[in-house]
Amino acid sequence: MKRYIFLLFIGLLALSCKKLIETGDPKNQLTTDKVFADSTSATAALGNLYAQFERGFEPNFTPNIGLYTDELNVTSTGTNESEFLQSRLSVTNSTNLGLWQVLYAVIYGCNDLLEKTKSSPEFPASKVTQLTSEARFLRAYAYFYLVNMYGRVPLLLSTNAKSNRQAAQNDQGEVYQQIITDLQAAKLGLTEMYLGPGKTRANKWAAGAMLARVYLNQKNWAAAEEEASQVISSGLYLPLDPVADVFKSGSRESILQFWTQQGFISSSANLLPASDTSLPAYPITDALYTSFEAADVRKSNWTGTSIVTTAGVPETYHYSAKYKNKEAGSGSPEYLMALRLSEQYLIRAEARAWLGRLQEAQEDLNVIRHRAGLLNTRAENQLELLGAIAQERRVELFGEWGARFIDLKRTGTISAVLGSYKNTWKPTAAWFPIPQSEINYNNKLIQNLGYN
Repeated sequence: MKRYIFLLFIGLLALSCKKLIETGDPKNQLTTDKVFADSTSATAALGNLYAQFERGFEPNFTPNIGLYTDELNVTSTGTNESEFLQSRLSVTNSTNLGLWQVLYAVIYGCNDLLEKTKSSPEFPASKVTQLTSEARFLRAYAYFYLVNMYGRVPLLLSTNAKSNRQAAQNDQGEVYQQIITDLQAAKLGLTEMYLGPGKTRANKWAAGAMLARVYLNQKNWAAAEEEASQVISSGLYLPLDPVADVFKSGSRESILQFWTQQGFISSSANLLPASDTSLPAYPITDALYTSFEAADVRKSNWTGTSIVTTAGVPETYHYSAKYKNKEAGSGSPEYLMALRLSEQYLIRAEARAWLGRLQEAQEDLNVIRHRAGLLNTRAENQLELLGAIAQERRVELFGEWGARFIDLKRTGTISAVLGSYKNTWKPTAAWFPIPQSEINYNNKLIQNLGYN
């Protein structure tokens, strides 16, 4: 971790998010012992950690994890993208390395914030609680993606460079337990009130929504149902917005959005082609496009079509259009969605189906279907209902933070689905390789099965 610290702090300075800072710019250099001598600099550092997800992680993760599964194709490939498209990452893949590094950079920043704010006597107790709760939320958010991508990963909870450099990998259960501990502490320490612009900093219900997601992954159905129910019954996010308004900055159903550096354009708008006759960089697959029911308004609102003529022959491409703004000033502001209420309904529906509460599960599923312009589900028994919920998650959450990849893994269907979709799939591809440069740096790391 030592070699990341300098790059991290340079990145934090470069990514300063003024809208997330309650007062002026940081007054202290981030490398001094008095880094958080006042709450202004601490809040600035926290804002920069949020920015790492919006500018460093998600823009690289979303298109490549779409290629890795069955959501996206690519029209111009380099070596890194080709490896994601084939689901055959090399241990030297630079995109994979970048994903690992930015998540551990966030974790280091969270650990630093936790250590420094607690040791700053100038901070009022309420400020310490707020900052440390948000830091624990962001640390849990980062570890959730690490454990889902790589499985066993080092669980680093301090800024001690010596011990971090020789840290061994922890079992997934240990990492998940720390994620849950952090989120429970964050939920306890945060209030329902949002700080900063819109819903761009975690509140109590953001922590609860992440807990629901984590418990679903852990197959703790009762806990997932309880957390999702608390978020839904909070009343802050209802009624659901029309499909066309979901990803705007003022979306009612948003639980957490990352404020964009441009202040207007989500990084996911990069999936849009330049025009309706331009070739999309990442068209959605036919498998995804045809999975929508004919009357589903999400298909007409959240996907777009380009007709590209080459040598006099027109060819049709479909692309993700959840975010509409390619350029500033082209529409309502859009912030990058991180957590939203529709997912909570789907989490609760699945949990209730597993718990045998089938009618309640149907009711939750139908909330999402009705908003999409669809009739009630026809699924009746548990097996049918679980299949219907999985399908609804596919068309509701496509292109959002690797939901498809994580869903296929947690349901144990990833090899069956992707093995039939692409002939390059291997069961060991369910886990990404540990970047070779990290193993060279820390000889305690053990490579995942199937990678040389």
